[in-house]
Amino acid sequence: MTTVSSEKHHSVIGKDELIHQTAARAGLSLKETGKVIDAFTEVVREELARGHEVRLMGFGTWSLRTVAPRKVKSIRGGQQITIPARKRVGFSVGAVLAQAARGPQGRAQGESERQGERRHH
Repeated sequence: MTTVSSEKHHSVIGKDELIHQTAARAGLSLKETGKVIDAFTEVVREELARGHEVRLMGFGTWSLRTVAPRKVKSIRGGQQITIPARKRVGFSVGAVLAQAARGPQGRAQGESERQGERRHH
């Protein structure tokens, strides 16, 4: 599947492609890898349902966040209605993933910043 963004053209990796790439890197069969990915997503879902945070150091953290109730104007009739408070899943990006998203220039800048910090400490 490919999506078009106003910034640039990029591909979306789906579950099947994720399974293929992970299996190739881990030396596992596609069936085993599919089971591992399914088990992983099930554990994340169950732990979030229990109110727990799920953290993969360097990658990111999944957590439940509370969205406050808010008042909006109804598109039917125009009267004020209140959307009740709810919970939603949030994801905070970890340092390693954030650095990868910045690309080679972001890594070079981040490395020089860390080196500068080391010199000052």
